[in-house]
Amino acid sequence: MEENQEAQLVNLAREGSRDAMEQLMARYEKEIYFHVFRMTRHVEDARDLAQEIFIKAFRKLDGFKGNSSFRTWLYRIATHHTLNFLSRRPPSGSSDPLPDLADPSRPAPETMDRAELSHHVSRAIDRLPGRQKAVVLLKAYEGLTYKEIAQVLECSIGNCKATYHNAIIKLREILKNETIL
Repeated sequence: MEENQEAQLVNLAREGSRDAMEQLMARYEKEIYFHVFRMTRHVEDARDLAQEIFIKAFRKLDGFKGNSSFRTWLYRIATHHTLNFLSRRPPSGSSDPLPDLADPSRPAPETMDRAELSHHVSRAIDRLPGRQKAVVLLKAYEGLTYKEIAQVLECSIGNCKATYHNAIIKLREILKNETIL
């Protein structure tokens, strides 16, 4: 969708056009759902949160000033809403420790297939603190630039880079402790 077309849809949605809202939602619903799912690792929570996020976004549409793309603005709402949800949620079984990879019956890290390694990295990302996890997911999975991430998290670009750097160090530490690296 072109920027111009999207801007027109946003303006129509502001005026109350349900069709425009539906088009914007159709454009971003899968993207936002998967972003929220990566943060929560829970299908039902992700589905519920994604619905809440779109309701919240359409209610706050007058607050969208166009200083960033609509996508970035929507990610800001999604990320903050999900981080707030996660901060209120009691810890669940999703933070189970990674299996003991030092077990001689397990394959060595160099012989792991891509899917298994990806699974371990995802589990390690789940163990990061909320903000670090959000930055890694926005950068590595959603492909946002540091500038866009700074807009989403409402912080400086330098802060985003530092948070990402610290998250990568922590990920390496987690994976090293689990003998994945």
